[in-house]
Amino acid sequence: MKKIYYLILIVLLASCSSLKKAEKSMLTGNYIEAYDLLLKEYRKGMSAKNMDKFLPTFQKAYMQMVKAQETSIDHLKDAQNPAYSGRIYETLVNLNQRQEKLRPLLPIYHKGKEMVFTTKNYQPALLQAKNNYVAYLYQSSIKNINIGNKSDIRSAYQDLKKIQQLSPDYKDVNNLIEQAHYQGTEFVLIQIENRTNQIIPKRLEKDLKQMNTYGLDNFWTEFHQSQQEKTMYDYLIKLDIEHILVSPERLNNQRHTFEREIKDGWEYVYSNGRKILDSLGKPLKQDKYIKVSARVDETIQEKDALVQGRAELINLKNNQVIDRQKLNSEFGFRNHFAEIIGDRRALDNHMNQLVRNRFIPFPSHEQMVYDCGEQIKAQLKQMLKRKF
Repeated sequence: MKKIYYLILIVLLASCSSLKKAEKSMLTGNYIEAYDLLLKEYRKGMSAKNMDKFLPTFQKAYMQMVKAQETSIDHLKDAQNPAYSGRIYETLVNLNQRQEKLRPLLPIYHKGKEMVFTTKNYQPALLQAKNNYVAYLYQSSIKNINIGNKSDIRSAYQDLKKIQQLSPDYKDVNNLIEQAHYQGTEFVLIQIENRTNQIIPKRLEKDLKQMNTYGLDNFWTEFHQSQQEKTMYDYLIKLDIEHILVSPERLNNQRHTFEREIKDGWEYVYSNGRKILDSLGKPLKQDKYIKVSARVDETIQEKDALVQGRAELINLKNNQVIDRQKLNSEFGFRNHFAEIIGDRRALDNHMNQLVRNRFIPFPSHEQMVYDCGEQIKAQLKQMLKRKF
């Protein structure tokens, strides 16, 4: 019983709180907020006692909300400015939606009498407002596309997408959307210039040009690895590879000798040829130690690669360099192993690990240079992220 009582009390307090918030919103002229709050509360249900206070405020909030929205629409129409067509349409949509949420709840009675919640058919006005809005968006889009500024063209694209949602088959909107996307896209050409006396591995060149590896996917930016006919490029990414150095393969050898005494079982303790007994009369035992030795040939394999250069981002409209980045990458191959002759028990832990390792074939010149590419890409990405 107590739980039910507390639940009822919580509902009562919540409804009182909502009513006060709604009354406060109405005093500041925010009838939409007041109506939305009271509609939500009404749907939850409440006691008949609370309804006496609640319903008159709910009715007033609805009527004031409708009046305020319709007045706003009339003022916008009186201005005779096509740019207001969107606000007129959106206001009508919101007004109609709020009315439709109320309609299933009607009729509403208070003290035995039906309360007046006037509803209207907004569909003809909605259709006309939508047509006006679509026509405005279309004309605005054509104007922005013809201006030729990419920022305006991208705005045109967004407006055309709105038309597509409101009226999918309107005139040539689908074709205009493709046109606006193409004209609003910034085309970026990537060029690699080899200033070294060596051949850049094809894999590295392809990888550096592969923009999807940089995580720079952008709806309004298109990267090209090679120049395409009839494409007007906005930017050039110029990669100059200035130095490629790969060291010779190196084998550093060292020879070590290890000796140590280790426990090798046990033996009886003798004195004058006889076994010594302990206090219990049993033969006394002691650990037996032997000396073991081993020779270890330790080898370190080494090979290094260095790639250096620079990247420039050039605005092709004025041929100005707008950003640059030094490129520097080092990659080192290392392998450490050892070969043993003798007793492995003579070795320490470190050397024991090394003798488990084996010789690894050295990576090729091309592979070493390619492995430098990850650092190069990270540095190039740092520059490109500042722009794209």
